[in-house]
Amino acid sequence: MENENDFRLMVELSPSAIVIICQDEIVYVNPAGLLLFGVRDVEDLLGKSLWTFIHPRYKPIIEKRNKQVMDEGIKIPPLELRLSRLDGESTEVETTINPFKFNGLPAFQATFQDITTRKYVEEQIRQRNIELSALNAIAATVSQTLDLKTILDEALDEVLHLELLGGDAQGMIFLVEDSSDLLWLATHRGALPNHPCLKRSPRLGECLCGLAAQLSEPVISEDCFHDERHTRSWAQMPAHKDVCLPLTAHGKVLGVMDVRLPAQKEISENVVNLLAAVADQISVAIENARLFQEVQQQNERLRILSTRLVEAEENERKRLSRELHDQVGEGLTALGINLNIIRKQLPGQALESIQRYLEDSFALVEQTTDRIRGVMSELRPPILDDYGLVAALGWYAEQFSSRVGVEVVVSGLEPDPRLSSPVENALFRIAAEALTNIAKHAQASQVTIRIEYTNAFLRLEIADDGIGFNPKSPFRIDQDKGWGLMTMTERAESVGGSFKVESSSAEKGTRVIAEVPR
Repeated sequence: MENENDFRLMVELSPSAIVIICQDEIVYVNPAGLLLFGVRDVEDLLGKSLWTFIHPRYKPIIEKRNKQVMDEGIKIPPLELRLSRLDGESTEVETTINPFKFNGLPAFQATFQDITTRKYVEEQIRQRNIELSALNAIAATVSQTLDLKTILDEALDEVLHLELLGGDAQGMIFLVEDSSDLLWLATHRGALPNHPCLKRSPRLGECLCGLAAQLSEPVISEDCFHDERHTRSWAQMPAHKDVCLPLTAHGKVLGVMDVRLPAQKEISENVVNLLAAVADQISVAIENARLFQEVQQQNERLRILSTRLVEAEENERKRLSRELHDQVGEGLTALGINLNIIRKQLPGQALESIQRYLEDSFALVEQTTDRIRGVMSELRPPILDDYGLVAALGWYAEQFSSRVGVEVVVSGLEPDPRLSSPVENALFRIAAEALTNIAKHAQASQVTIRIEYTNAFLRLEIADDGIGFNPKSPFRIDQDKGWGLMTMTERAESVGGSFKVESSSAEKGTRVIAEVPR
């Protein structure tokens, strides 16, 4: 009897709800059970069927489990289900059942643990995982490219497939035009052909998206037909809800994302928070793409400017070479002729007295003429125009070898058809600059210049056997090496080509490679 009283006391004081069911009726409930079922008086429960409080969808499962316990004696794990309380509320519970005899009749004891809080926390964790997974997916999508159109298309696709939206969402992304107050439609999914935004861009402050851009805050519409802010309605407009989120970066509104949901879809706080987080990611991607576009445009302007500077330099070289030939060269030739005339006109005795001076003058004229020819060749070698790049490189290599004492070997065939004059000029100047750098820094004994080409590209390679260096180490522009590398890079890029240096401070030799389209 004492053990029975102790057991009864333990059941009465148990924090778990304990219910005894016999012949399909509740015959006992402990105080915790009264709280769980939302009643004050035990009489409200006694004699009732437990099925009164359990959703019908659980009935087949429970009946099967009861049979396993009562008839087969199988131990089964706890079951999670939802109970309907007498006060109209519902509760998530975990239940276990154990068979025993009640007043000599078969019965079972059902023990219920209230897991509503636990299920709520689990659901929050699940939702958070979904959100993080979605954010990671969108981050991965928008980080794969810097092309603005691709970013917006793929980001909107990812958004509309979010699990929280139920798979029936539609959407638009607008971007703000810097020079006006218009929002132009950058991309959309699901917009009907008669949608007004497909025909005319909304302005700042107009309709829901315009308001979101103007206020720089989310605008949520639960009823498109009765929301006065929804000013851009149209015939046969379906019932829907809108979540319009500004796309901002550094306090500036870049655009608006409008997510359109079915009228029956609840716009929960979780939905709004997730879309806001997604909008932040898209905003960063838009800003990065625009910055990349600006850098590309700036680089293109610099490339054009560099090309024009190279052209101006070559034109100035041609002009100076022509001036030297036409003015100075002709003047020296005339001077030589005049000196010859003077020598022939002078009588023998007078000639003897100034013969030495005349010979010095002839030598000076010849020396000056040779120097002028050398300067003209440096400014604009005629062989480059007359015979092409390979011939000009061979000539320049001989000049370099005789002047510096470094053997230079040129190999390769002249492209047929010849390269354009700007490309030939650029490659010749790159080779000349590379040889100048070798003479100053490499301490090389041999240099190889190789020309190779395919149908699409021509490759110029200058290789030496001197000391190497780290091409990635920073050089100041005012340093010869840094200036030379930058000049060669700009010359290659000015004709649509590329330039690279292969070298190492730990190994001998350096290779300079320029590739240009044919």
